[in-house]
Amino acid sequence: MFAIERQNIILEHIKEHGKITTQQICEKFSVSATTARNDMKELEEKQLITRTHGGATLGESQLKNSTNSNLTFSVSESEDNSYSFLFRKKKCIEAKKHIAEKALSFITDRGSVYLDSGTTSLAIAEKLVAIKKKLIVITHGIHIMSALIKNPDITVIFVGGIVGKDAAYIEGTLGAGIFDNLIIDIAFLSGYGLTMKSGLTDFNPYEVELKRLVVKHSHKIIALADASKFDIISTASFCPTENIDTIITDPSVSPDVLKEYQNKNINIVY
Repeated sequence: MFAIERQNIILEHIKEHGKITTQQICEKFSVSATTARNDMKELEEKQLITRTHGGATLGESQLKNSTNSNLTFSVSESEDNSYSFLFRKKKCIEAKKHIAEKALSFITDRGSVYLDSGTTSLAIAEKLVAIKKKLIVITHGIHIMSALIKNPDITVIFVGGIVGKDAAYIEGTLGAGIFDNLIIDIAFLSGYGLTMKSGLTDFNPYEVELKRLVVKHSHKIIALADASKFDIISTASFCPTENIDTIITDPSVSPDVLKEYQNKNINIVY
């Protein structure tokens, strides 16, 4: 498919649904995140769309035309739930399994590990359940906690607080006092996106606040980022790039991304 054809379909999608995400473009056309961003850039230069973090909405000129024609935008159920845990769990399944397998090599017997509430962390937890290692695992992810308690060799420390809207994680820092008594060997952290300038970012300010505490109390930070997460930025940063010791990604990551992080002496495993 030619770029112009792809861009026309992207524009029609935004006209119908009001927005599109970079990930949706990648999955719809089987293209890289770089190609998706280039398509959105060209459409924005034509003043047809406005790029946002992780996607795009309709451009001002198109909005005026749409208003004049009384066109009403609606967000489909799948798009409205695009941030939900169950929705994200179905995405990039093989990449998450690959990352989880690589993550296991960093986990030593009798160590302490932090797993955030992400779906990649759940993939790690599901693998940890099946192995024989005495570990302490700290988490604010409800699904991660539920998986890990099945293994009697793993001591789970659950960070309490306000339950998030999709019942997948704890929001805020009500349970922050627990970190005063913890020394975390390795924290595995994921986010909505990862950039060289902003590091790991996410859209939920309450979870971001908690993850900042995790970074502060951890000896080593390992970022979990499949190929679609690179060069994507969200609302707030919780872990600067210079604080990241290692990035674990999947084999589909572009050579340019690998070179960029390796040039900054950041270990990247794929």
